[in-house]
Amino acid sequence: MDSKNQSHKQNPDDIAATFEYWQKLSRNWNKFGPPLRPSAQDAAFMTEAINSWANGNGVPRALILGVTPELYHLPWPKETDIIAVDHNPAMIDNVWPGPRNAVICEEWLDMSLEKNSRDIALCDGGISVFAYPHDHQRFVRELHRIIAPNGLCMFRLFVPQNERQEPDKVLQDLLAAKIPDLNHFKLRIWGAMYNDTTKDIQLKDVWDVIHNVVPDLKSLAEKLDWRTDTLFMIDAYRNNPTRFVFPNVDDVRHLFCKDPGGFEFVSVHVPTYALGECCPTVVFRRIDTENG
Repeated sequence: MDSKNQSHKQNPDDIAATFEYWQKLSRNWNKFGPPLRPSAQDAAFMTEAINSWANGNGVPRALILGVTPELYHLPWPKETDIIAVDHNPAMIDNVWPGPRNAVICEEWLDMSLEKNSRDIALCDGGISVFAYPHDHQRFVRELHRIIAPNGLCMFRLFVPQNERQEPDKVLQDLLAAKIPDLNHFKLRIWGAMYNDTTKDIQLKDVWDVIHNVVPDLKSLAEKLDWRTDTLFMIDAYRNNPTRFVFPNVDDVRHLFCKDPGGFEFVSVHVPTYALGECCPTVVFRRIDTENG
């Protein structure tokens, strides 16, 4: 998941802290992996959807929301025009694998791209950084402006597990060495702590819950045989005001198809890897509302 657009109301100190969080994340990007980053299974599904669209419509003009390397390195059709948009310079400098002139540093809710100028938009986890639902609605409207009629939007989501777990259960499994790595732990603890009404969590609350049970991360890393520097990434949550949001597939479908709408639902892919139920990829097609 990349820096994307954290647009919750924040004071200047919180804005600075959030920006610093994404800078730290960008410097440690290679320490993360699936399911927080796309797997080969996710890439295969997206590639199939892209090729199916290209077979009927020609070479796509692609928009990558964020700077996820796995999305840039998909086997795009020859001569595909790729543009990425991310608002955080550190993420662009440290994570983006493509040419610098193919990425724009700006907010997703107000992009400079022209109307109907892109055919396919891809995003990995980015919906999780908008205030729900108002900024999501603005985001859908902006995509409807930029994506040409019949174009596609594909999003890999982060959603809670089907059977909701309490944070204590997740921490018990962590201490019992039942969680393979930090990537899986983060996804589970996020889902366990999110608020059903606001659908969000605040990272500093996650850190507090973890620290109360596991104050000594170095000892835990040794017990679990995890790399200490990797586990210490959880310290980036300390006093961190950043919020992550977890709308489910039905929530996202409602946004794209009804409020504000302008898209039709195409498909959802639920991968079979561990915690794949938490990482579905949804596909929407842009409706040509101007011509009915």
